[in-house]
Amino acid sequence: MTDTATVDVGEVLERARIGGVRVLAVALCALVALFDGFDLQIIGLAAPSIARSLHIPVAGLGAVFSAALAGLAVGGLVLAPLADRVGRKVVLLAAVVCFGAFTLATMTAGSVPALLGYRFVTGLGLGTAVPCAISLASELVPAGRRATIAGPLFAGFPVGGVLAGLLGSRLIPTEGWQSLFVVGGIAPLVLAVLIGLLLPESPIFLVERGAPAERIARTLARVVPGLAVDASTRFTGAQRRRVEKAPVRRLFDAGRRGSTVLLWVASFVAFGVLVVNSSWTPTLLAPLGVPVARTAVALALFNAGSVVATAAGGWLITRFGARRVLPVAFALSAVGVGGVGLVAPSTSGVAVMEVLVGLGLGCASSGVIGLAAVAYPTAIRSTGVGWALGVGRVGSFTGPLVVGVLAAAAWAVAGVFGVLGAACVLGGLAAAAMRPVRAEAGLLAPTTLTEGAP
Repeated sequence: MTDTATVDVGEVLERARIGGVRVLAVALCALVALFDGFDLQIIGLAAPSIARSLHIPVAGLGAVFSAALAGLAVGGLVLAPLADRVGRKVVLLAAVVCFGAFTLATMTAGSVPALLGYRFVTGLGLGTAVPCAISLASELVPAGRRATIAGPLFAGFPVGGVLAGLLGSRLIPTEGWQSLFVVGGIAPLVLAVLIGLLLPESPIFLVERGAPAERIARTLARVVPGLAVDASTRFTGAQRRRVEKAPVRRLFDAGRRGSTVLLWVASFVAFGVLVVNSSWTPTLLAPLGVPVARTAVALALFNAGSVVATAAGGWLITRFGARRVLPVAFALSAVGVGGVGLVAPSTSGVAVMEVLVGLGLGCASSGVIGLAAVAYPTAIRSTGVGWALGVGRVGSFTGPLVVGVLAAAAWAVAGVFGVLGAACVLGGLAAAAMRPVRAEAGLLAPTTLTEGAP
């Protein structure tokens, strides 16, 4: 290659075979999402034991559950956008170390304030790590596959929940609830070491930020082995822009304002109902005569359906378009979650309805994030994904509190699940109202949520 050679980074990533470092990078990022689901599940499994040891009344456990969810929202909304300024990898690495360390610290909590503080900071790390992982993985694959990749990445969330349940059933009776937090803390710290050693920075981000050519050449050579580049090469393929002090404002630039709001509504509903279904269903169904053990089986089926649909959500959007896929997913969720309240106390009926909920919400949640991953340009991609996911975290924080108010007001179980079904209908209407346009330069996914140029 001559001294005057020019390499279009986006074109290189588009044409090169996906393998080696890129497959490893996607796998490492998927593990980040897995630990998100694992952490949120183990606190629920450990909650009764924690309540006894710290003398927390059952009603007070709501604050324990919400502490990490609040941290998740703050991390996604406030900290994840830092990755658009200082780099995907460095922010991701710091976030993984954060949630690993404070998961371990949870075991040492000797008071309720300490427990809430540890859970909140754990949530900060998780809320920052997941959007960074999605942004980094999506920028290491061809642009047309970004939504497809986001689906399997987010499938790690329900897989983590299943893994936590399997480990919890074995470890808690023999080793105590603390054992889950040992696994949930040490494993992310090991993952952080692997990220530091093996995960490359996004070449697209490096070009966008005007990094030294030597660093871009070194990174691109890792991502695409065999490509002849060196420090004398001129790299193009991403338009350099000055990053604003408040890049979130660019999510509301003329042309994408309305669709950003609609995306947020869909995300709020998808994640809010998802968490409510997982956390409140056993409590709501118990007075109707549904044993907790049977509800656990139904929720296992819910998670299984969610794993399949979450992995498929991004691909379905890439293949058929968001306006076709997301409304159907939300409609399926509405039928399932509304049906739970109607068919109870039939355990077989509840199990069937929970499968529908898992399929619908799995596809809707991964589809929303997959859409965000392809809808925004490089300069604000982590901001866009972080805010879409952060608003979803606000939904997951708010939903259980709303259902708690309804339960305290002695609403009928069918009525509570009916409200959740109505919320799913609202999410579907928001998804249907998004206006697709042709892909922009450097943003090649066939369907985006934007209404104008980025």
